[in-house]
Amino acid sequence: MKPAYRIGLCVLLVVSFMLALSAQDSSQSLGDLARQERERKAKQPRNSEPDAGETSGLKEATFKTNILITESHAAIEKWVLMPEAGRAGAGRIRQATPGKKYYLPFVVTDYPWPASERMYLTAHVRLVSPAGKTLFVAAKFSGALGPDPKSPSVIVLNPVMDLTFDADDAPGMYTILVTVKDGVHSVYAKAEEQLQLIPGTSAAEEPARAPATGAPTEAR
Repeated sequence: MKPAYRIGLCVLLVVSFMLALSAQDSSQSLGDLARQERERKAKQPRNSEPDAGETSGLKEATFKTNILITESHAAIEKWVLMPEAGRAGAGRIRQATPGKKYYLPFVVTDYPWPASERMYLTAHVRLVSPAGKTLFVAAKFSGALGPDPKSPSVIVLNPVMDLTFDADDAPGMYTILVTVKDGVHSVYAKAEEQLQLIPGTSAAEEPARAPATGAPTEAR
């Protein structure tokens, strides 16, 4: 898998590991620490929050958090600007193939406070494999300090997460979980989406298609 956040993930893992080491008895071996970490993760429910205190002291928000799954930034903008009634069934690809980039923006809708007010939104993100293993976690992957004047109640957090699967990634259902916290109003909202990786030829390996012959078919 080639996520855009690979470098940041490596730094995050190193920092987390060093913090874990400092909390342990110095007589313990690295093997002991690794075994304890595996046992801790094995006891966690599949979709449990990695940080139990993530929403401590916060109330549930009236706004909604959305995870889109698209193939382009244009598709994100289209979703943001479409009428609310059409959003529920749009902007979420359900199946992925290796070698193709997918964009996973985190979008807040129905934000109730005026655009003129101070804003501090942050997204806590987690990616879970089909086997239930946490592949990536970030406490503040993206955020927002103000709305877009074109859509003040619909806010796309930046940067936008993107994801590309390798041919050797395990096929199956991947789960993306996000918690958006509003640091100004001390509230949070959660969202979860799933994306199924279909095994087969990657997008980069697909042969070029021969030009179509005969009468063109009707576009669908």
